[in-house]
Amino acid sequence: MSAAHRKIRLMQITHDLAIGGLQQVVVNLCRHIDKERFDVSVLCLRELGEFAPEVEAMGIPVFLLPQKEGTDYFSFMKVGRLLRREKIEVIHTHNTQPFVDGMVGALMAGVKRRIHTDHARAFPDKWRYMVAEWAVSHVAHKVVGVSDHTVSNLRRYEKISAAKLATIVNGISGETYAVPVDRRAKARELGLNFDGPVLGFVARLEEEKGGIFLIRAMPEIVARIPGATLVVAGQGSRQGALEEEARNLGMTHRIRFIGPRMDVPELLGLFDLCVLPSLREGLPMVIPEAMAAGCPLLATRVGGVPSVITHGVNGSLVPPADPGALAAEAAALLDDEARLAAYRDAGRQVFWDRFSAETMAARYEALYLGRNGTDPS
Repeated sequence: MSAAHRKIRLMQITHDLAIGGLQQVVVNLCRHIDKERFDVSVLCLRELGEFAPEVEAMGIPVFLLPQKEGTDYFSFMKVGRLLRREKIEVIHTHNTQPFVDGMVGALMAGVKRRIHTDHARAFPDKWRYMVAEWAVSHVAHKVVGVSDHTVSNLRRYEKISAAKLATIVNGISGETYAVPVDRRAKARELGLNFDGPVLGFVARLEEEKGGIFLIRAMPEIVARIPGATLVVAGQGSRQGALEEEARNLGMTHRIRFIGPRMDVPELLGLFDLCVLPSLREGLPMVIPEAMAAGCPLLATRVGGVPSVITHGVNGSLVPPADPGALAAEAAALLDDEARLAAYRDAGRQVFWDRFSAETMAARYEALYLGRNGTDPS
């Protein structure tokens, strides 16, 4: 291949390719990046994860550099050696440890272009993480936030230069989510009676996702909408507490925990309403996923969520940490098919206007190439 048409060697650096929104972004970048221009690879610093075979099936190498138990203070050296060996010219890191190890390793290896994305951590974060990110931001060419809210937090808490910051919302492959679903068959597969509407909660089961408040809202929802069922898809440190709360409320027959799933498009096709009861957010991936699938959204008014959900237009918003408000709005929506239909249509339109993976990939490609769209130098 001539020098003029030589592919640029790009590496995505992440903790893992496990099931999660951040990881889905990496997969979508791998799928939609211009393969005529970029030679892509992925580096995982902890483990491979469920999405690794999907990435490898695209012909993209996935590397694993497992860390020592506890804090591995020299992992950046391993990263640097790999970057040098693979002759990487552009890195794109995702979240704190990959940011630090990737940027320092890239300096060691002489990587020419260095991009980072913050996937909406809770701020203020631990001080040592914020100090570390502030330090390595000086060697990044661009630091991307997945929402304006995230960018504002990076500016406020980590004092990252405004000139280095950019907003690129997460994108997904719309065709993947616009799939026909036999709802009755899917309900049977999950062990549901399918005798009423199905609410869905798709998230990491961590405190900031607010699942406990949705569990506490269910008795009132069921009282107003008999037969309503909640499906909880995900795993995390709060799963046991959520299951215990469901038992204490006598709701085990109306709340189904199904663990982490690879069939999210089909689940969204099953749900009558997707609920996000988060306490803190940037811009969760399940929002564009639900919009692409035509699944109505009920979310809390936190972080970057109000920037994409306009209450009463393409979804509903309620205050965080308020089971009563969640229950009242969920019950009202489930009793109003006209509003649900309007949310489906408006959500699909917002998705295609703002959240396609092709648009996201094109914006990142511009950053990989530099401000003037030229090869890294």
